[in-house]
Amino acid sequence: MSDEQRRQDRVPLAGPDIQEILSDPDYPKKLRELFDDLHPYDVFSLIEDLPPEDIAKIISALGKKGIEVFEYFPDEEKKDIFYCFSRKKMVELLEEMAPDDRVDFVKKLPEDLVEDILPLLAQAERNDIKRLLQYEEGTAGAIMTTEYATIPPDITVDKALEYLRRVAPDRETIYYVYVTDRDRKLLGLVTLRDLIVARRTAKIEDIMHRDLIVVRVDDPVEEVAKKVRDYDFLAIPVVDHENRLVGIVTVDDVIDVIEEEDTEDMFAYGASGVVHNYTEESVWNIARKRITWLLVLVFVQFISGAVLQMHSAELQAMIALAFFLPVLSGMGGNAGSQSSTTIIRGLATGEIEEADMWRIFYKELRVGLLVGSILGIIGFARAMFIQQDVRLGLTVFLSMVATVTAATTAGAMLPIFFKKIGLDPALMSGPFIASVVDIVSILIYFEIARIIIMGF
Repeated sequence: MSDEQRRQDRVPLAGPDIQEILSDPDYPKKLRELFDDLHPYDVFSLIEDLPPEDIAKIISALGKKGIEVFEYFPDEEKKDIFYCFSRKKMVELLEEMAPDDRVDFVKKLPEDLVEDILPLLAQAERNDIKRLLQYEEGTAGAIMTTEYATIPPDITVDKALEYLRRVAPDRETIYYVYVTDRDRKLLGLVTLRDLIVARRTAKIEDIMHRDLIVVRVDDPVEEVAKKVRDYDFLAIPVVDHENRLVGIVTVDDVIDVIEEEDTEDMFAYGASGVVHNYTEESVWNIARKRITWLLVLVFVQFISGAVLQMHSAELQAMIALAFFLPVLSGMGGNAGSQSSTTIIRGLATGEIEEADMWRIFYKELRVGLLVGSILGIIGFARAMFIQQDVRLGLTVFLSMVATVTAATTAGAMLPIFFKKIGLDPALMSGPFIASVVDIVSILIYFEIARIIIMGF
């Protein structure tokens, strides 16, 4: 039987057996045997629904693999599990965690617990935590790891490979090996492929890549993610303002950043407030996060009502005008949301820049005119079918063209304007744009009706 077959047979059996194994005095050995062939993520998947105290026992029993399993848990669950450990195990866990994951977790712990545990850590890990804690959230320094491999430029390939064999277990990646001088200034890098194919007697300075793509410690994480994506890196070096190597950001951390940014943008665009764990979030907290935008939107809708009241004369003169109000406001809101979604995504990926503002305005203007004309023709035909009134049909046609065009241009321009003034474009949410376009569409509709219908 192959290792993969054994693994597949073991996974379904593990879940129901874990509680029974934990009650056995020899549970650490049995757990190690049970999970020996499994990837840490598979172990996490099997135990994530267990009580925190049971998860803590499993993590302790699995040694180094247990620490990898622990890192898969969300922060809040991590804390619950962490509190189940003894002080000695807490210290051991923090010392063995990856530096970037460790400092992220320490930030989530209560200050009194951190002050209690920090002095118990080894000096190197304690210094590493303090150094990483100084970097501002949302910067390269805040997500980098200090577990990287460096070599001097004047050694041979043979010596470099011998060194990497020794340090590899303690480094997050050795595919990129960074070349630094005695002051830690970054001179270049060699890949593991470079070292394998080069002559064993060749000097590192003769084979290293000198033209490097780097990020600064205070660069925004979005810029870091963009460079890793654009250049297809597995890791990118982080340097200070004196070009000294201080860490690396690996692709797995970049994926986390992209996922977090996309999640925040999605919540912002939906105007629903950020909910990190929906199943664990209380009803009160979810309602509190949603109510802010809803209060704004309800006052915007009050403006729509006021506009309708101002144009009650037109409605009384031709009741059929009311039949098309939902269609106009709905089409306008949808068109605005479509264009804003496209622009917000383009801004997030870097495809669209602020300098493109007027080019985008011209494009969305033409899109709005084309789409609005098609929808307007349908509206005209509908008006003629219901009332057989050319004036009503013409009003609906022109209103549809004007509303959709205004909506597409506004939906495109507002996110760019928000970015220009330093705000998150995603704050220009779909519901907000739809509500604003409602007011605009009603104003346009009744103004055209006043000119065409009331003027005849």
